[in-house]
Amino acid sequence: MRILFVTTRPPWPIRRGDQARTAGWVEQLSMRHTVAIVSQRPPRFPPAVFPQQVDGYEVLLSRFRMGSSLWRSGAYPIQAAIHYQARLEKEVGRVREGFKPDVVVLVLSRLGWLAPAIRDCPVVLDLVDSLALNMRNRATRQPWLRPLWNWEAWRLEKWDHQLVSRVARATVVSERDKVALCAGSGISGEAIRVVPFGVNVCDAPTFDPGADPVVLLSGNLGYFPTREGALWFGREVWPKIRQTLPKARWLVAGARPTRAVQRLGRIPGVEILADPGDLSAVRKASRVAIAPMRSGSGTPIKILEAMAEGVPVVATPEAAAGLDGLAGNELRIAEDPKTFAASVTELLKDSAAAEKQAAQGWSWVRGRHALGLVAHRFESVLEAAITSRQSH
Repeated sequence: MRILFVTTRPPWPIRRGDQARTAGWVEQLSMRHTVAIVSQRPPRFPPAVFPQQVDGYEVLLSRFRMGSSLWRSGAYPIQAAIHYQARLEKEVGRVREGFKPDVVVLVLSRLGWLAPAIRDCPVVLDLVDSLALNMRNRATRQPWLRPLWNWEAWRLEKWDHQLVSRVARATVVSERDKVALCAGSGISGEAIRVVPFGVNVCDAPTFDPGADPVVLLSGNLGYFPTREGALWFGREVWPKIRQTLPKARWLVAGARPTRAVQRLGRIPGVEILADPGDLSAVRKASRVAIAPMRSGSGTPIKILEAMAEGVPVVATPEAAAGLDGLAGNELRIAEDPKTFAASVTELLKDSAAAEKQAAQGWSWVRGRHALGLVAHRFESVLEAAITSRQSH
């Protein structure tokens, strides 16, 4: 196949979940197919270094252009309006003319406005998650902005329903997001396929029972659910852990830490690692990983990555809701601060229990989220889109 990806930001350097998802697919699919990528490059985003086997093209999106495009919010949700760019549409047309793709993959519904311009080629829309669900969940945590988030959620629902009906196939990362997208829309469940998030899984769990009592929160620290979860954990949970284990340390590691997140570094035992060079090494030096998000959508990548390297995880119910097929022993779910603190503390103190959970989590991730398996699943979606178009 000749596959053309179109993205709202270059997949590299990886800072966000949609980038990691696309980068993983490109890594796998380019071994068997010819792949090209056209990406917008948002303000302050570094130029991408595309893999040697991939043709990559960038279109700079300025702050002025993002602001001036808001006038289209009368027709598009804000999330889509700020990414509208005639230059991107022209570049996609130019690349398509020379590359002649068999299928085009639009990443995120923010690029849905491009779909009408690609009518002569099958389009697969990777929604990743339900942005409408994300906005509604955010509204519960920011009541002063609730009308705005609920209004945007309502518009995103209508937008996504229209897009799904216009493309050959649509994909999401979890059943939670599929259910949210199909609810009240009349969309058939066959129109949206669940293709899980894929991660690289180590050959065997590497849990170190002799490691220091280190707790890790990793990920995009500028993303609202992660940021809000970190602040909640620092305020409500971490003091309880330190009361029991005064030598415990909490590492907050990832990209784009906000000022509020950076201020967590003033708390005893807390260290902020902004843009660590080797996040894998940070995970391997940790005894417990946490996912304290209380809003959001999709699949928390931080959970998958920790499990893939043999680190036991404690998560909120909201974070765990994005994981399909759990038997119940792969991670600990804790809803309130007291239970969350007790779960983390027990794993830090009981090496045998932590090692057992780490092994179960690693096995689950290997069977459902290994990058190679997921890429083959997405490959079948692309093939079905092409076949369906040819039959039509």
